Amino acid sequence: MGRLIRKDGTSEEIDLIPAKISDHIVSMSYDINEKGEIKGKVRRQYSNYKALNFRNSVANEKEDTYLEKFENDNNKIELSEYNRTNQNDLLLPVLESFSFTSSNFSEVIGEKIYLNPMLFFLDEKNPFKQEKREYPVDFGFPFLEKYAISIKIPNNYMVENLPKSASVAMQDGSGVFKFNVAVSENNIQLSVVHQMNEVIIPIEKYEGLKEFYKTMLAKESEKIVLKKI
Repeated sequence: MGRLIRKDGTSEEIDLIPAKISDHIVSMSYDINEKGEIKGKVRRQYSNYKALNFRNSVANEKEDTYLEKFENDNNKIELSEYNRTNQNDLLLPVLESFSFTSSNFSEVIGEKIYLNPMLFFLDEKNPFKQEKREYPVDFGFPFLEKYAISIKIPNNYMVENLPKSASVAMQDGSGVFKFNVAVSENNIQLSVVHQMNEVIIPIEKYEGLKEFYKTMLAKESEKIVLKKI
């Protein structure tokens, strides 16, 4: 909590924890061919404090530098048709869109293709590794990360193995994770939701938070296996 002090000497207590959830919403669609080459498009949106953090990260960076860094940080992915809007309009969410190609996010072994469906949005590292936590975890603001992913597989391939849908929540509802996947003919639809409703996680809930992230990252890391018909 904080206190707002006015010029006339009056004051009132102010809740410093944001009430609105900050979003990072991603829509991605891509095709994968027999060689494991991927071609697709991404559209993503940042709102509220997610938008603030993004604006701060690119404030003094030229677009070419930003794109080059993005490509190098993500297995030499190649970007094109990049567009960004509302970067300087603080009342609106920041929007990004781009096309991409890559052959570094899948593995072809014999007549099978191994693919992690989240591609460069996969976060493999658990930020909570300490055995014992000395201070509460402060996320700064409640947030929602949501991914809607559509994958078109080659016509002469079938899905041999698919990650199972799952839903996980911390005991008190502080964190929620949902992973839903479905197949229709040669299309795979994936929906992933990660939401933190509580901003400050006290020490006594640290083990639950660590296990929540461990379970979430393990599920996101599971691969799809495609087999030639």
